[in-house]
Amino acid sequence: MIIGVGKYPHLAGGEAPAANPDGMKQLSSPPLSARAFATWLLAEYDHPQKPLGSLALLLSENEPVPFLNPKTGTAHHVEVATIDNIFTAVKEWRRRGHSHDDNRLVFYFCGHGVSQGDDMSLLAADVFADEDNPLNGALDFRELMNGLKKCRAVEQVFFVDACRANSDVLIEEFGSFAGQVPLAAGNRPKEFPRRLHIPYYATLDGERSHARHGQVSLFTEALLKSLRGPGSENTGRGWRIITSRLHEAIDHFMKQPRFAGAMSGVQVPTVGELPVFDLHHLPGLPVVPVHVGCSPPEDNAVAEFTCRQPWREELRRTAAEVDDEDPNREWSLELTFGDYDFEAKVGAQDVRTAASAEVRPPFRFIELGKP
Repeated sequence: MIIGVGKYPHLAGGEAPAANPDGMKQLSSPPLSARAFATWLLAEYDHPQKPLGSLALLLSENEPVPFLNPKTGTAHHVEVATIDNIFTAVKEWRRRGHSHDDNRLVFYFCGHGVSQGDDMSLLAADVFADEDNPLNGALDFRELMNGLKKCRAVEQVFFVDACRANSDVLIEEFGSFAGQVPLAAGNRPKEFPRRLHIPYYATLDGERSHARHGQVSLFTEALLKSLRGPGSENTGRGWRIITSRLHEAIDHFMKQPRFAGAMSGVQVPTVGELPVFDLHHLPGLPVVPVHVGCSPPEDNAVAEFTCRQPWREELRRTAAEVDDEDPNREWSLELTFGDYDFEAKVGAQDVRTAASAEVRPPFRFIELGKP
């Protein structure tokens, strides 16, 4: 169940903006992010015991275009992510998940969100359409998770790429919060196996999330990169993306200036409950982010770095390739799992090495100090 909401007709910049939408405006990133996650699921997701059974996609975008299945090339019309369409899709999604205990539900949302304490609203395209109660156009996320307690599917994974800050307009002016509830809450029946559910959030409670105009969001890009290797461990039967390691990898990317730029460390991803199980099987060795630097870091500005492995082409960063904006920054690269030799040549008589350094998920720092 994938939802990406960027076009909001009743927010600032929309065709019929509300009088006071609390500063919320149009977004360009969510439809791109939702399409990217849907593409990954169809093209790369692999779990022999839990193959992809179905995919529902709802979008709200300025220029709607069909979604192309990356495996078949088939073009699919995509329904608009209004609250009514979300309700219909959620109920069908829940029904499919309820068919067997061993099913896995995956939920992804990218768009505007508002939060107060444990309550969180995910804003559909038609939020603020109802002037008397704007949140008639929003999904109550906490109650969505509560309603899924009565779904047989044991594994339930949620990715929420949205702000978790509150809204004075929605709370103070209208005296209501949270949004609509598609599924009635209740206790999990005793005859069902224990539910393992994990909500991954793009940011801390009370904080905002950040996107880059016209690009996949920071959180979703970190998620996709983590799913391709950094979020994995070798369980003895191959490399598997593990729920706990996935969170660690996402957090790492979002702290790194080379990845997140000016937003590095500003947005802190978090999780609710975190039971540990494998999400995805990698087709081969994982790709791992590696950061190579000198001690002291000032030497990075003049160092020539080299990475070697006997059966592959040598990798090199020359002093001419130093980042002008941050010359003391480490050399960042992505390597497949294995042992590598690293070298920093700071001067004719100052060559520092790290031999047979193991590169493994979720990330690796190589520090080359003076001999």
